[in-house]
Amino acid sequence: MGNSAGAVRIEIPAAQAASFDENERDFFEGMGGLRFSSTAAADGRLLVWVDSADATEALARLEALGARHLSTFKEIPRDWVAESAALRRCVLVERYLLDPHDDDRATVPPPGVRRLYLPAVRAFGTGSHESTRLALRLLISEKLPGARVLDVGCGTGALAFVAALEGARHVVAFDLDPDAAFAMREQARANGIPRVSTFAGPLDALLGSGRFDVIVANMIHEEIAPLLPALHARLAPGGRLLCSGQLVERRGEWEELLRRSGFHSVRSLTENEWFGSAWISSNG
Repeated sequence: MGNSAGAVRIEIPAAQAASFDENERDFFEGMGGLRFSSTAAADGRLLVWVDSADATEALARLEALGARHLSTFKEIPRDWVAESAALRRCVLVERYLLDPHDDDRATVPPPGVRRLYLPAVRAFGTGSHESTRLALRLLISEKLPGARVLDVGCGTGALAFVAALEGARHVVAFDLDPDAAFAMREQARANGIPRVSTFAGPLDALLGSGRFDVIVANMIHEEIAPLLPALHARLAPGGRLLCSGQLVERRGEWEELLRRSGFHSVRSLTENEWFGSAWISSNG
């Protein structure tokens, strides 16, 4: 059940808790059909959670099992998702402010900076992670006006949005997670982003034989490695592959893999234990 809204925590003293561990079957049978969860505290107490409506019956059943001197505590309902979102901070990357908050918590950007509202819901990509910031810096340093851009594993769309705002002729973004694709569409409308198409599915679902001038992917090594041959085929002659989400400690392994896949290194960036890199395709 867990600590749901309206839950009561019952504490069984450590001196008695050991007998419940030894007679676990009797404990569960004694609780009957009550919905509950339990765990052992570090000091030896046994903690049992039940719905408020079942607290009186749970106490009676525990006493029937031999428990004495029980303490009860009303759990305060907490919205963990909302609390987590409230702790997130906006991130400034070059000339873009990625803000997870709206309304009275929204941050006013400094002059010359475009604010993007990217709420911390359903998908990754709010800009709080080093790999997202690295991917954005690589993307912003490209010559994007008029370019065709593909965002692989788009999350909530931060990379696709910046590509469009930097002047890309058209941006296609996709993610295996349908929630991510839906969230991106919502945020594209909320932020007034033009020239962006999105879909949920694998790379193979991309129709046609069109090629892209820039492909950007903020994905870990194991996720993107199997896609490299297909991404290479989707790049226009001299096209760029921008990768982020790789660990510095595996940099040599990653660079060797890219070279074997037909790419030549252009530049790289690092932040803490993460690095991002730009590669040029050998497509003719």
